[in-house]
Amino acid sequence: MTASTIMVGITGISGYVGSFIAGRLRQASLDCVGLVRRPELGDRRYALDAAVPEGALDNIDTLVHCAWDMRAASWSEAVEVNVEGTRRLLAAASAAGVKRFVFISSMSAFEGCQSVYGKSKLAAERAVLDADGIVVRPGLIYGDLPGGITGALAQLARKLPVLPMIGTGRFRLHPCHEDDLAELILYICTHDMPVGGVFTAAQRDGCEFRDIVQAVAGRSLVFIPVPWQLAWAALRSAEAIGLRTRLKSDSLLGLVKSDPSPDFSMTAQLPVTFRYMNTMNPIGKSGKLL
Repeated sequence: MTASTIMVGITGISGYVGSFIAGRLRQASLDCVGLVRRPELGDRRYALDAAVPEGALDNIDTLVHCAWDMRAASWSEAVEVNVEGTRRLLAAASAAGVKRFVFISSMSAFEGCQSVYGKSKLAAERAVLDADGIVVRPGLIYGDLPGGITGALAQLARKLPVLPMIGTGRFRLHPCHEDDLAELILYICTHDMPVGGVFTAAQRDGCEFRDIVQAVAGRSLVFIPVPWQLAWAALRSAEAIGLRTRLKSDSLLGLVKSDPSPDFSMTAQLPVTFRYMNTMNPIGKSGKLL
C-alpha cells in the first residue's frame, strides 16, 4: 500500500496535536479525514462522549485517536467520557474494518501514576492494547506555537516578570518536539508495525523543568521556589470556587510525579529521532540550557 492510497482518520483533528499530525501526513500525500464534533467540508461527525455515527469510519485504513476531553476533572468523569469513549471508538473501528488503531496517550500514563489524566490515559491504553492497537506516549510536547500544558507554561512565563517555580525546578521531564511526534505517526501509518506496542515519544535524556520553562519563555526569568504541595493546594482551591487557571492542579501533579523510568526500547528500534530542546535556541549566559 502506497502513501497515496492510505486513508487516515484523526479524532480531534482541530486540536493542537491532531492538527500538526494531520499537516505532516497530508504533506506526505496521505489522505486524512477529521472526526470532529462540528465537521467542516471533508470531515465527519464524531464526539468522544457519544455513540460513533454510522459510516463515520468507512474506508479508513488507520485511525489516529487524538481526541481527549480535558474538562473531565474527576476520575468518574474521565472514565465516563474519555475511557468509555475510547472503548466505543475501538469497537466501531473493529466493526468498520479499520486495519490499525493508534492511540495518542501521554508519558503521564504509567504504572503508579497519580494524576487523574495519567490514570485515565493508562486505562484507555489497556483497552487499546487489548484490541491489538498501538499506543504512543509523547513527552512534554513543544514547538514554535505550543499548545496544551506547554502553551500554558509559555504564556505564564512570558507575562510574569517573576515566576513561581515548583520547588527548585530541578526535576527532569522529557520534551517532545511536535515535528518529531508527527514524523513518528507518519512512520507508523506507512510501515508494518508490531501490534500491542507502546512507543515513548520524547527526548530520551530529558532536561530540567526550570530549563524547559525558560526555553519556552524565550527570555531570562527570575524564579521564586514554591513547594509543589502549596502550589497544588492553591490551584485546587481556585478550581473549587470556579476560577479558571492556565495550569490545572492535576497537570501540576502529573509534572512533579512523572515516570521515574520511562521505557524507550520500542521507539529505539525505529528510524525516528527526537531532538534536544536546545534546538529552540533557548537563552542563558552560555547561550545553552543543556
